[in-house]
Amino acid sequence: MIDFRYHLVSLAAVLIALSIGIVLGAGPLNDNIGSTLSGEVTKLRQEKEDLRRQANEDRQAIEGRDAYDEQTLPQVVGSRLSDDTATVVALPEASDDDVAAARSVLERAGASVADTVEVTADWADADATATRERDAVGDDALGELGVTSTVPDGAQPIDQALAVVLTGAREPGDAARVDRTPRGSAWTRLRDAGLVDGPRDAPAAADVVVIVGGPVAATSATATDSVDRGAERTAATWVALSHVVDTHADGAVLAAQEAEQGSADASPVTVARTPGSLAKGLSTVDDPEIPMGRAAIVLALDERLDGRSGHYGLGAGADAPVPQAP
Repeated sequence: MIDFRYHLVSLAAVLIALSIGIVLGAGPLNDNIGSTLSGEVTKLRQEKEDLRRQANEDRQAIEGRDAYDEQTLPQVVGSRLSDDTATVVALPEASDDDVAAARSVLERAGASVADTVEVTADWADADATATRERDAVGDDALGELGVTSTVPDGAQPIDQALAVVLTGAREPGDAARVDRTPRGSAWTRLRDAGLVDGPRDAPAAADVVVIVGGPVAATSATATDSVDRGAERTAATWVALSHVVDTHADGAVLAAQEAEQGSADASPVTVARTPGSLAKGLSTVDDPEIPMGRAAIVLALDERLDGRSGHYGLGAGADAPVPQAP
């Protein structure tokens, strides 16, 4: 049985340990802890300043590079497309700045640029009724054009109809061109159905086409760590359209920024670069918002006219920042 003396000894040991802790904490240990914490704070403050300075230097370097690229852009694109007619197709997610920049760089390259064609969000509506109505409009437009529907799996009759309207080519590789009158009738059908917007009359038949898009916003609030399926489906619709246009044109490029990292948005460029996608042979550019990306659009079109293709920019899946000279 534990007696009272044992409790006294235990209590005394606790008091002695507490006293020693107080003495050490107020003396040498306090100095060591204070010095350590002060040193860590100073180190973190210095690291913060270093990071801020590095960020400023990086920003200045990027701004300087972009300014240089902008100044040299006319020399880079030269008159590479001086013999060509071009059309810009703006997808619903395309920014006005990217569309205007695409038109500007095509003009700098010497192309004759037709009126911009705007594709509406109804083009990618996944509702069954909307899909049937689109297919009917597409079949009617192809009838106006005198063209048989031959769309690949994953594409729509309206994709083929718009490709023929834009380029005049009856089918891939066919030098024969559809006259302006039937192209105008088909264009009116697409526009009256609310699928496209743009000039009242069909744009001039284009040799080369630039499809400008952007990340498709996620529609599901729960999609935070993976690509939203609805957004991915819409992006795939734009890839299919771009592919069909590319097969009819002498050259085509899909230009769109990548989705923000960590978001559930889907970029058509990312989908186009996925192995096994419908867009085999379609050239893409993922940085149309900067001068280097705009130069890549023209260089990729020039490359496409030579029968080659590639993926360009600074994002995942890019072959190089810009096409290499042959």
